[in-house]
Amino acid sequence: MLGGCQSPEPARRITADNYLTTIPDPKTLGEAYVSDPDHVLAPGTAPFLNACLDSLDRSGRAHLDVVLVRSLGEAMPKTAVTALFNKWKIGSKATNNGLLMLLVLDQRRVEFETGYGLEADLPDIICYRIQQRYMVEPARAGDYDLAVRQGVAALIGRLRPAAALPKPVLRTAADSTRFYLDSLQRAIMAQSGLLDDEDPLNTAQPGESLAYNYSPPAPGPPIGTLVVAGLALVLYLVLWYRTAQGLRARGWLVLVPLGVLGALVVPALQDELTTGAFLALLYGLPLLYLHAYFGWQYWRARRPVGPLGRPEAYGQRQEAHRVLAFTAYLFPVALALYWPWHRRQLAALRAAPFACPECALPMHQLASAAETPHLEPAQQIEETSRAIDYDVWECANGHHLPLAYPNPESSTTVCPACHHRTLPPPRLRVVQAATRRAEGWGWRVATCRFCQHEEKTRETIPRRSSPTKGSSSSGSSSSWGSSSGSSSSGGSGSSSSSSGGSSGGGGAGSSW
Repeated sequence: MLGGCQSPEPARRITADNYLTTIPDPKTLGEAYVSDPDHVLAPGTAPFLNACLDSLDRSGRAHLDVVLVRSLGEAMPKTAVTALFNKWKIGSKATNNGLLMLLVLDQRRVEFETGYGLEADLPDIICYRIQQRYMVEPARAGDYDLAVRQGVAALIGRLRPAAALPKPVLRTAADSTRFYLDSLQRAIMAQSGLLDDEDPLNTAQPGESLAYNYSPPAPGPPIGTLVVAGLALVLYLVLWYRTAQGLRARGWLVLVPLGVLGALVVPALQDELTTGAFLALLYGLPLLYLHAYFGWQYWRARRPVGPLGRPEAYGQRQEAHRVLAFTAYLFPVALALYWPWHRRQLAALRAAPFACPECALPMHQLASAAETPHLEPAQQIEETSRAIDYDVWECANGHHLPLAYPNPESSTTVCPACHHRTLPPPRLRVVQAATRRAEGWGWRVATCRFCQHEEKTRETIPRRSSPTKGSSSSGSSSSWGSSSGSSSSGGSGSSSSSSGGSSGGGGAGSSW
């Protein structure tokens, strides 16, 4: 008797720092859907709401949780409702059909947070109208029980299928769900004193649009414009990287059209420049730039080059045009003619005859099979490994002149010992293999194909990764005393489908 006369232990004070752990998740309570740690609701309201929301949950249409607290400290209700929704993972993981209703009394605020799966049925404006028409006035009068009952009834009415059954004959699962929700909404509406056809939510009431404190974002630029602008930016970056190699010290010239592009994007996104003009400039700027770039390369290619300067000039022209062949298809008006001319010029640069530097007699190029006897052993290795392609010229007096044309695609480098391009890419030579517990190490070794000189550097081998192990986690349920929640729903038990839903960011908030 003495124990029964003792006052219940006071509930823990909810603050901005602890509300995520202090407010009980309804799934951990016997009532399953209503969390009322401050005992705001009357004793009979929570069991009634829990029974109704359990029926709504069982239908598979939606999972709705209700939370009432007297204070959140300095926490914003909108921030709190989103954090609680994501922490509790309200709704089904497959359909994201969760909704959380939060009332904060000291801030006089009601907030809805909806899952992705309910955004089509409960857009922000509908959530706002439910709050304004059914919840704000009772809450302002201090009747929080009526505010919650009417809000829940309006939500169920909105989620109910439009067509009601003419008679309670349940032929299919869809018929059963529709009849179940019809009966459920009528029960709540009857207790709340509402009519079935009262205040259709799809029609705005006079002055309601002015009271709605949500302003939809201004329409952004067309998606097509943004996509084309992004592609143009990628094209400019490719052109900058590739043409800067050919321009050498003049690579800064590429920044000129890039700056013009940036200056055009701002007025285009602000609708000060028509889409057609913007797209024309996006295409025209690289067109003009590339024609100027290849025009300069054309002027350089027409300058005379001596025999000994051919390999260097050939390499420069290759590098200046490398990875730019796609421009012939992107801008085919003039560049489709330029690229065949460029290839002919490269071939002519190597094949055009010239006079012997020693005796001034005409020289002719030897066939590939006849070149080998006139190349040094190191040069033969360079050509065999395709690091350098040699052209051997011969005159009538028997003078020979080998011209070396490095392959820009080859990864072979110059050996520091013999100074020939005969050093292949290094390979890892493992000394100690790595395990799952310890790192290994080895030598990254490159051996010259000509002089056998070795270049090696020590390299650490990371530990081997362990195989992914499946882990199972079980949710923990906290036991709450009589002071941490509202009254029980009469032993109905928790049958919640809330198992991983995520917030879609939708919902609305109202003040009273």
